[in-house]
Order: sequence, then C-alpha cells, then structure tokens
Amino acid sequence: MTLFSTYLIVRKLPSLFYEKLFLDPRYHVDPENTPPLLGLICALVFVVVFLQVAVIPLTAIFMVIHGLTEWYFTLFVWLILVALSILVLVFIGLFGVPCLGKSRRMYNETDMDDNLKAVLEDFKFPGRVYMVHTFHVGRPTAWVMGCCCCLRLDIHDNLKFNRGFASDDFDWGQMGAGLNDEQLAAFVAHQLAHWRLWHVAKGLALIYLHLLIYLLLFGICNRWVTLFEAAGFTTFYPSSVGFWLVYKYLMPIYHDISTWIIFFCIRHFEFAADAYVNRRGYGPPMRAALLKLFADDYEFPYVDRCYLMWHRLRPSILQRIDNLQRIDNLQRLDAASGVSTV
Repeated sequence: MTLFSTYLIVRKLPSLFYEKLFLDPRYHVDPENTPPLLGLICALVFVVVFLQVAVIPLTAIFMVIHGLTEWYFTLFVWLILVALSILVLVFIGLFGVPCLGKSRRMYNETDMDDNLKAVLEDFKFPGRVYMVHTFHVGRPTAWVMGCCCCLRLDIHDNLKFNRGFASDDFDWGQMGAGLNDEQLAAFVAHQLAHWRLWHVAKGLALIYLHLLIYLLLFGICNRWVTLFEAAGFTTFYPSSVGFWLVYKYLMPIYHDISTWIIFFCIRHFEFAADAYVNRRGYGPPMRAALLKLFADDYEFPYVDRCYLMWHRLRPSILQRIDNLQRIDNLQRLDAASGVSTV
C-alpha cells in the first residue's frame, strides 16, 4: 500500500512538468492565476507523506477486520464511509468549505437586494445565507448544503457582477463578469429548487447504494481462487493481491454501468431543477444567467451527447438553455390551446 500510494502521486509528475514547462508558456498563461510548479511539487510531497501516515495504519486495521468475516468487513467499511460523509455534510452545513474562501453571513436588511429577498421568501428557505469571498477565482456558483438545522446557502462572490465591487474599486482581470441582481436571484432559485426537490438526498442515496454494491462485490470476489491462479498464485493467496485483482479486472465493468446510471440521474436533476424554476416564473432570467455565464467562461460550446453520458455530471450550458426554451414553448403552447378551446 505504501508503494502503491506513492506511485499514484509520482505518476502525476510528467503531466505536471509538461503543463508548467511547455503548455503554460506556449499559451501565455498568467502566472498569478495558476499555482507555481514549486508549490505543486511541495504539495505532492506533503500528500505522499500524509498518505503514508494515514494509509499504513488504516490498511492494517482493515486487514485485521477483513480476516474475521467478509460480511462484517463490508458492512463495517460501508457504515464508516456513510458516517464520515454525514459528518462532512453537517460540518459543511455549519462552517461551509473554508478552503474555498472566507464566508460572510448576509442579512435581509443590509446585504440582500429585493430580487434575492423575494426568491428566499418564495421558496421559504429556512437556512442561513452566506457570501463567500473565494481565494481563487474559480467557477461561479452557489449551492445549498447541510441538513435540518445545519442548512446554509453559499453564494460565491464571483457569481455577482464584478464580484460585488464598485467600478472604481474593481481591479480584477474579468471586468464585467458575473450576473446582475435579477439573474443572480434566478440562479439562486435553481439551487433552492435542488433543495426543495431533495436532489442532494437522492444523490447521496444513489452513491451509498453504489458503494454498498461495490463493497459487496469486493467481499464476494476477492477470494476467488480462479483469480489468483490466473495471476500465477498456486499455493499462497494474499488478501491484498485479491483486492487488486478484483479492482483491476472485475470492477471496471460494474463501475462503467453504475457511473452511467449516476451521471444520468444527476443530469436529470439539473433539468428537473430548471423545469421547476421555470414553473415558478424564473425561466427568462435563468436563461439569461446561463447565457451570461457561458459568455464569461471560455469553453467549447458543443458537448457530444455520447461523451456527455460517460464523462460529465452536468449537461452543458447550451443544453440547459435549449431545454428551458423548449419547456417555455410547451407551456405557451398549452396556454394558447387552453384559451382557444375556451
């Protein structure tokens, strides 16, 4: 496990050197907007050391538990992972994601415009609202995280027009990027639609089910003598080798099928949330918000549907805009048909 975890880190070095020494100078990447090569190497060294400290004792514990019984091991590992994910969800609901930026709580009276207040009142959102000043200008977004009394809405400041600065105080390179108040409110309504439709809970349930089936298959298959014999073992069958053989040769098929199903469901969640906000009257500003975000971000406008099914969690922005336009046209057609019938 020590050699394997070290290998997983070291194999990233060739692509890292190629990117920093050849691609960045060729495409004139601003050094201030990307982490330096020396900093990334130091970070990888820290990851290697951390993996040795964490992986070695955990591997020993898991191997001892695995020696008891397959089913107890599978259930034990699954319960630990579920408990850790719930703790992370509660932590994010209470404190946000500190590594992304500094959070500042927003209050109705002073920090929110009328459009955002109207959206929060329309959805009856019971949690807290925070503006996150991001340390690194990344993808503009907002999200609802947490559960029950730990619910919170985080809005990244790069989602606002000019990051919320006045024109005289704005010294960033992306002048004019971000959404106006109406578009920002519609984007927040989309995130609240995910919360109202229980998409986070459904997504976690899918992941937990996938993880349980994955571990059960490991528990059933990692001691098959046929696998060891195919790998050249005839008398000695080490458990760690059995894990690797199952992971390498049996699990890719299940992984591909489950990944397709999970990706399909998450993309369906995006379309369902867009349809929900369109029914609530936020369709036009939502389309305008998506179009503005697409104009701010330099990405290839077309995503092949076959590639999307296997490699992308979310549909492309243009697909979402087209879907919103189609839903709006159908609603207008239904309304016109009802009027003509009357």
